[in-house]
Amino acid sequence: MMNDFNHPTDARHMDTDEYDVRSRRLQLIVYSALVAFVVLAVYGFWLITSLTRDVSRLAIEMSSMTRTIDREMAVMAAKMGDIDTNMVAINHNVADMARDVGIMTTSIRSMATDTTTMAGSTLNMQRDMWSLNRNVSGPLGMMNSFNPFGGNGGPFPGSPAPYYPHHQVGR
Repeated sequence: MMNDFNHPTDARHMDTDEYDVRSRRLQLIVYSALVAFVVLAVYGFWLITSLTRDVSRLAIEMSSMTRTIDREMAVMAAKMGDIDTNMVAINHNVADMARDVGIMTTSIRSMATDTTTMAGSTLNMQRDMWSLNRNVSGPLGMMNSFNPFGGNGGPFPGSPAPYYPHHQVGR
């Protein structure tokens, strides 16, 4: 069996200068790794602290927004209640207006019927006046010759015939 102390790479068998060179290399690697670890640890600590501060600020803002929304929701609910009440009133008013428009439509139809009746009565009066004119103007035409202001030498011709409105033509 081989003795572990007789191994050629054993540090006890090396030259002191070579041992110092290897030791310095190892120190350089270890110290560099230690510095890198410290830098990364400080950066990680800063990131965690910054993240914690941002999350804390976010929680405060969310709490403030929640209080504002809670306060405004009551106002919005009251306004929605007012809108609901107003919509019911508008619906009632529109129903009343529809009823009133129905009444107005009936009244306008009645007025149209009454106007047609008045037009017929006026037409009958026109016919009667035309007939009276035809019956009276002939015999009284001779009196026109005695009238000093009348420039008409003959009897009054009268109206040609009764006027029939266009809506009456089809009757």
